[in-house]
Amino acid sequence: MLTSFRLFTAAIMASFLTSHAAIWLRVNQAGYTPERAKTAVVLSDTDIAGDNWSIKKNGNIVLSGKLSAGKRGENFYVAQEYAYTIDFSSLSEKGTYSLELAGAKTQQVIIHDDPYSLFATQALMHLRAMRSGGPARLHKPSHLGDSAAIVYKANGNWQAGAWQEDSPRRTVDMLGGHYDAGDYIKFTLNEAYLAWHLLTAYQENPSVFVKAQSTSNLPDILDEAKHSLDYLAKTFPDENTFVIQVGDGKDHDQGWRMPEMDGLDGKRPALCALSRVHMGSTAAALALGALVFKDIDGEIAAIYESKAKAIYARAKESTQASAFERNATNDFYYDQTDADNMALAASYLDDGKGYAPPAAYEVSWGDWNAFANHRLAELGDAAAKSRLLLEVGRYERSGERDNIWNLTGEYTWGSLHRWIGMANAYERARRLDGEKLSVPFLGVLDYVFGRNNWGIAMIASADLPYSIRNIYNGIYRLTQAFPVGALSEGPGDVKMHVDMRKYFSVPANSPFEEFNTSAGVFYDNADDFMIQESTIGGQGDLLLMLALASAKNLQPKADSGTVPSSLYEPDKETAIIPIKIAARGPAALFVNRTSNLFFFKPSQICKAESLYVHNVQGKYITTLYKNSRNQFIWNAGHVGNGIYQIRPSDGSPVVTVKK
Repeated sequence: MLTSFRLFTAAIMASFLTSHAAIWLRVNQAGYTPERAKTAVVLSDTDIAGDNWSIKKNGNIVLSGKLSAGKRGENFYVAQEYAYTIDFSSLSEKGTYSLELAGAKTQQVIIHDDPYSLFATQALMHLRAMRSGGPARLHKPSHLGDSAAIVYKANGNWQAGAWQEDSPRRTVDMLGGHYDAGDYIKFTLNEAYLAWHLLTAYQENPSVFVKAQSTSNLPDILDEAKHSLDYLAKTFPDENTFVIQVGDGKDHDQGWRMPEMDGLDGKRPALCALSRVHMGSTAAALALGALVFKDIDGEIAAIYESKAKAIYARAKESTQASAFERNATNDFYYDQTDADNMALAASYLDDGKGYAPPAAYEVSWGDWNAFANHRLAELGDAAAKSRLLLEVGRYERSGERDNIWNLTGEYTWGSLHRWIGMANAYERARRLDGEKLSVPFLGVLDYVFGRNNWGIAMIASADLPYSIRNIYNGIYRLTQAFPVGALSEGPGDVKMHVDMRKYFSVPANSPFEEFNTSAGVFYDNADDFMIQESTIGGQGDLLLMLALASAKNLQPKADSGTVPSSLYEPDKETAIIPIKIAARGPAALFVNRTSNLFFFKPSQICKAESLYVHNVQGKYITTLYKNSRNQFIWNAGHVGNGIYQIRPSDGSPVVTVKK
């Protein structure tokens, strides 16, 4: 049964989605950096061209305008008959604003130097929950039996995707790594994809990442990358054995269970093949790991480099392009072409000129062409740069089918993960020539944070006004923990989604329905693995996007232990009881409490646009921003009982509250 807290927040979401049934405003809820282009989208059932909009700060209009002619007609990307764009790029002063349009719910707009590091921290929290072995989040050390995973080899031609236990029986140590998605299978290809993205995100903008969950001396992102790399280093135990997967299709027949309670633990196969797809990807990730860790831990870097060279050398001798497991529902990550994976490895381990990966049509676990061509272009390969630019040019789709969101691709299974990958490839390619924050990149970034049909952020976060709350995942289902930082797969292709409905049900009378189009659908439904099964590959894509989204590197954090995250876990209280909390000192803020929600309203002496929450030891907890109702809301469900200090940004007196 839902707790009162969940019912309360569900009511808020339903109200948001159904209020003002004719006009809706869509914005990036996380915020905008000052110098970037900034737009909001208006959806309407009727023609409202010429209507006035305004942006206010402290009740005063700072920018205003009229809606220009909108795009008309239900189309591929928009369900409503009319769609309009509000451009407020000229607004660059930092602060919290309200965007107002008659007939629509007012939306908060934040302009800030650093809108995204908080969500990078939260995205890494989800990855920590997806850890196999330990230490992990939300569950105990798990699948310890993978330390003796049973070796399986291909049963006949590898293209059949069939496997059998090797004879004589032997085992390999494959403890560690990450669970790929809502299941507990570990795929080497996806693990390498994740590791490469974590390392690249850190290279692009290390200042975005802090130490919040890490128990080592590393920031969270490198701690997570190391967990991944240490696993990848185990995949090549001898010259004729390479592990491409741990666990198999039997995993999907076990029902919901916590990973540490899996009946298959100690019995899981390690599928082994000298697959150039997997070996090239793994060698590339380990080689990049050696580069990143060289100045951090030389001993670890040397291990990664040695493993990368050994795997790459053996891969060059192999004649097997790929390997995979054939399953009743679908093949598990069948990547037929190895040129992109081997080219990326070669670009780190030799000059890479023996490979010319073609310009692909998307970026995903199966297409590493853009990564390889980008790396080769950095090394001065003009032909590789031309191939890269040809590929990313295919992602310029802003004028296609009234693509008001500036998305980079079609609807499919895992649409959002692919779009983010494409946007990242496009942005990194443009930066080779000094350009930053391109239209395709910003379009997908804004889409992730709520500038989309449904007005919902696609990353689960209590620090956003309206975000997804449901992920297809046994850990979250069984613990009932809020899926902090998990990324939705995004809207799915209609035809494919209809075909998949035999495996899950679609919620009746869903408030999302009226925003679905004839081509794409979305539901915040924990049973819908096509839309809401977060993957480690998608998390890697997201973290690279958040690193790139800061147009300039931020100043290094003064204290690596600061945590710009609510680390949100909802409580299970059964009552919502208003409690008055008295503020100490001059009345800077009026405070009310409803269960774990604290509401702060500024008094006349407080002009703050944000509040900083610290514990009594002075440790930073989170930042609160003023909403359109001139109040700040803090969900304290994530913190323990105790005394907390609320510091207004304008220097007015600190308020102390007790939880």
